[in-house]
Amino acid sequence: MKFKNEFEEIIYNIAVDIFGNKNIKNEHNKVIHIENKSAYSTVSFSGPPKKEVDVLSINLDGNLNINLLVSCKEFSQSKAEPSHVQEWCSVINTMNKHSLDSKYIGLVISSSGFTSGCEAWASSDNIGLIPPIKGAKISFEKEHITSMFKRFCTALLKRLEFPIDDLLNEPNLFDFCYSITSDFEGIIDADISSRYKFTDLDWNSNFSELVSSVFDKKIESISCNQSTITLSLSGGHILEYSYEGVRFGIDNTEFRENKGIPECTKGVENEIISFEEAKSLILGKRITSAADFQTYIEFGINNELNLALLSPNRLHLMIFDEFNSVAP
Repeated sequence: MKFKNEFEEIIYNIAVDIFGNKNIKNEHNKVIHIENKSAYSTVSFSGPPKKEVDVLSINLDGNLNINLLVSCKEFSQSKAEPSHVQEWCSVINTMNKHSLDSKYIGLVISSSGFTSGCEAWASSDNIGLIPPIKGAKISFEKEHITSMFKRFCTALLKRLEFPIDDLLNEPNLFDFCYSITSDFEGIIDADISSRYKFTDLDWNSNFSELVSSVFDKKIESISCNQSTITLSLSGGHILEYSYEGVRFGIDNTEFRENKGIPECTKGVENEIISFEEAKSLILGKRITSAADFQTYIEFGINNELNLALLSPNRLHLMIFDEFNSVAP
């Protein structure tokens, strides 16, 4: 497959990695065809005789027939302008207007960012922008922008597990894209205010992404030191809890020494139990729910008990059968 530049190739490979090769098409000088309600026709978007675009087309869900159309802009000296966003808004609007069954959403990704005025068009026509337009004047490196695209695609794939119709209404897709990518500012101008961090690049995250990362994963081991409780999870994932916050994601540590034994309690009376007993009740079981109470974080385990991480050196278990037996 031929690419116009390295940036376009990187974007394509990220999409293939997340959505699968069979769901991706990368086309240059594509004459856009639509499913007209009376005939299959070619549409002219602006000016005679036809409109040709470069498009990365991603089929997100075969059953729902939802397609993401990505316009990838590579500029060496300037930023993408409102006309580039307007063009893509026209493409998406026309495709949806004349489509029989397919639904289309759009994204413009620019290697150099966007000028003022792009956000208004994207928001009103529900087009995602990467990188996001921030109030602060920040220039993102290409590796940050491609990481944003990967993060957006990963989040969008998970979002498809829920009702998707609301994302088709403006400005919900624009807002979704912005919320997923806007905190990349923290990579450049360190923002330590976020409670949630990804382990690999230490970028800011949120509670929703934490739940998606740990849900239905088995707890394989528990370790602690003076500052952190660590849960090693199935699939090579990890969760680290400390006073500074919660870090989660892929475990990049080859060896982790257990330097302490946490205080372990259970039940409404805070009965003291051994660390070994606590582990026997937790290890090998799946995380089925999560809640963050700010002063501590709690996980449902196999719908049988709750595990609370109260501090870097304390665990508390609430076992449902035992709780029900003493409840009035």
